[in-house]
Amino acid sequence: MENPSTRSARWFLLLSGLLAVLVAAPVLSRAEPPATSAPRPLARAHPEYPRAALRRGVEGSVLVEFSVDENGNVVSPRVLESRPRGVFDEAALEALSKWKYEALGAQTSPLKVRLTFRNGM
Repeated sequence: MENPSTRSARWFLLLSGLLAVLVAAPVLSRAEPPATSAPRPLARAHPEYPRAALRRGVEGSVLVEFSVDENGNVVSPRVLESRPRGVFDEAALEALSKWKYEALGAQTSPLKVRLTFRNGM
């Protein structure tokens, strides 16, 4: 039979652990605005593979951030990250400028997209 003080100590540890889990659990703020859905893409131009990169067999990617205006046009695109740096940036930005989204009547918060360049030869 188990000692009553040992049983009490076990319960205390169990309840302490449970309390620690409850305190550490994330709390959702009611002040946060509801998540809005991103606008639906209507047209996306493919980027043109830079000829020098194609000849050398270079592959990579570009992470771009942009917003969509109230008419569905891409605005304020900027390169956040590119690998290799500077090789595909211009092609990615040029293609992105031709993309079209559904018009939502208001500018969106920034969106991010990664364009990947792979040599299919």
